[in-house]
Amino acid sequence: MNKDKHRQKAALKEFKKPVTAFEQIDLTQATYVPDGMTRAYRNTRYTVMVYDDSPTSHGPAIRVMVQKHDNTSILKHWSEMQQIKNEIFGGEVTAVEYYPAVSQLIDRFNIYWFWIFPEGVLPIPILSI
Repeated sequence: MNKDKHRQKAALKEFKKPVTAFEQIDLTQATYVPDGMTRAYRNTRYTVMVYDDSPTSHGPAIRVMVQKHDNTSILKHWSEMQQIKNEIFGGEVTAVEYYPAVSQLIDRFNIYWFWIFPEGVLPIPILSI
């Protein structure tokens, strides 16, 4: 069985289970850890990889990658990402998704990214509605 089919089969098995809380993955036991990844989390739907102190044009930030186990698009994207952010980083943390210029777009996989900057770095445009 090829790697993609094995991944799909394993994901479908996980998706039959109720959604679980995120658990931190022990990176010392992982077979592969991408360069710069400092921690990772997993539940029965998603894997979340965290890159603390990622460089940006305004200093370091926490860069977060989210991917469904079956590598498909996240339905109800906004509410799912908000829930993931809240569970792992806390409800009072502000995170930002980045939509690049077309010339900088890399969109080969169903992977979602958000960034968490230190307080005071981001201008918050909506002060009241």
